[in-house]
Amino acid sequence: MQTTEKKPLPATSLPEVKLGAWLVFAAGEIVQGVQWFALDLPSILIGRDAPSGIAVPADTRMSRRHATIHTGAGGRLSIVDEGSSNGTALNGKRIADHALKPGDVVSCGDSCLVIAELPAGVPDAAIDGLRGEAAAMRRLRATIVLLAPTPGTILIQAETGCGKELVARALHDRSELRGDFVAVNCAAIPEDLAESILFGHVTGAFTGASAQPGLFRAANHGTLFLDEVGELSQPIQAKLLRALEERAVRPVGATKAVPCAARVVAATHRDLADQVDSGSFRGDLYARLRELRVAIPPLRERREDILPLFAETTQARRRITHALAESLLVYRWPYNVRELLAVARELGIMSGGREPLDAPLFLERINSVQNARAVQTAPADDARALPSGASSSPGPSIDRAELERLLREHRGVVAKVAEAVARSRRQVYRWIEHHKIDVDAFR
Repeated sequence: MQTTEKKPLPATSLPEVKLGAWLVFAAGEIVQGVQWFALDLPSILIGRDAPSGIAVPADTRMSRRHATIHTGAGGRLSIVDEGSSNGTALNGKRIADHALKPGDVVSCGDSCLVIAELPAGVPDAAIDGLRGEAAAMRRLRATIVLLAPTPGTILIQAETGCGKELVARALHDRSELRGDFVAVNCAAIPEDLAESILFGHVTGAFTGASAQPGLFRAANHGTLFLDEVGELSQPIQAKLLRALEERAVRPVGATKAVPCAARVVAATHRDLADQVDSGSFRGDLYARLRELRVAIPPLRERREDILPLFAETTQARRRITHALAESLLVYRWPYNVRELLAVARELGIMSGGREPLDAPLFLERINSVQNARAVQTAPADDARALPSGASSSPGPSIDRAELERLLREHRGVVAKVAEAVARSRRQVYRWIEHHKIDVDAFR
């Protein structure tokens, strides 16, 4: 006897994400190699004397029992300062007791930890140029190895500066394609030349024209990388769709299509689904490009990789102050790895070889108009949008009593106050001027 009663679907569950505390900066030095601690106990002590917890015995500014990370119901995390001498900071702000979430930066003494997913059990692969030990980067490398031999079109989605071309090249190098890797930035192609550049043209197609194969045929049996594909005009989108579906291109001025077996890897920093909804991007082309998808994590979602990448690029390599380490970790990095590498090179050069590298140069740099505008697009309630030293506003963000306390504690030395609050000296002087404080009275 048949029945129409619907049976319940079998229960499914997503794999549990296990969080840990990554020690990335210890006793004034960038930690070399991977050093993380599983948060799998009800409580884990951080301190100079924490044999079964997170111990940093060389950190003289860390208390013996500095802070404790607690794991509650449902895996909820929190941190409690244990009455430490120098306090505990979360994302650059001093706290006593606070909830924790992935991406948070914890500072104790002269050491920093990042709360992030553990890499244990996450598949990985060795790919030149794609560095990082974060679980998200391991997944990215493993995905590249998985997708590279497949024939489908691939869409890479990532913010500016994440390394989209590096990923596209890795997909080509790991494939079995015999042709060349050809890259083009679609945003830089003049609209009136786009068809000719992509698909080629025949002799006489326009005044003075001699036959050119175009980029599609230049990548025949290889990979054509279309960076910023979302910038193409609607007419070119239609021609691109036809080329993908027919695996052939029709050069400008030609009467017949020419077979072309280029594999297309497209990339964009835009949300193409939103562009489809708004009518600026063809839905059928989007579906065709998105046969396979690769997402590159932004730098702010893998903060555990920031300081090792910084150390690889700077001339100083390892020695930086705690204020600089915290500022680098907390900053939002709107231009991702590209910006981090540029900052590292600049600080290495501007330091003149002196160690340790300090925060003021970095804080001055990110106060520039370009970065200030970029970060203003971040949500207003994102406590990690900028480190405390990156404010571009000349107005006060510290009250008079607190500023006087800091000046008293540091005997009127503005540089010391700036380091204590991870701000530039220029910003501290602005506050002093705003509150009309006589600095000499504290010296």
